[in-house]
Amino acid sequence: MQIDFSDPDAVTPWRIVNDGVMGGKSQGTRFAEDGNMVFRGVINTNGGGFSSLRRDMEPGDLSGAGAIRLRVRADGRDYKMTFRTSERWRGRSVSYQVAIPSSPDGDWSEVTVPLADMNTSVFGRDVRAAPFDPSDVREMGIIIADGVDGPFRFEVKTMGCVPGG
Repeated sequence: MQIDFSDPDAVTPWRIVNDGVMGGKSQGTRFAEDGNMVFRGVINTNGGGFSSLRRDMEPGDLSGAGAIRLRVRADGRDYKMTFRTSERWRGRSVSYQVAIPSSPDGDWSEVTVPLADMNTSVFGRDVRAAPFDPSDVREMGIIIADGVDGPFRFEVKTMGCVPGG
């Protein structure tokens, strides 16, 4: 999988899921700007506290991946990549999450997100689940849920798989 957001159509498959699904008031949006995908909004921790950007994947899209490499411009806040596979816990889809390495505020950086040792949760609650299987990914995303009220902005120029075991 290689995604280059210099093509504005590459932004189309991505959708926003905010904490309104659980009564929260955070806001997020995504759009193409200057050859990048921009994910921005405002986090409100009263009743929720997250905004996420997600896209559906076909099983096999990440087969053989050991990491995801991104070219990003961030705002100094903490973001995570999220993945969903066919794994379930008590009938609910398990979210596999891993921190996106921090980068200098406002500068373009290349970061590598390892696909090992992920945290697993359902609706934000830690659960035990099978180890992450990149070949079974059904959804990929980026989330901000850092417990801090206020605006956020995260831009992505490219993202792609890095082979690994």
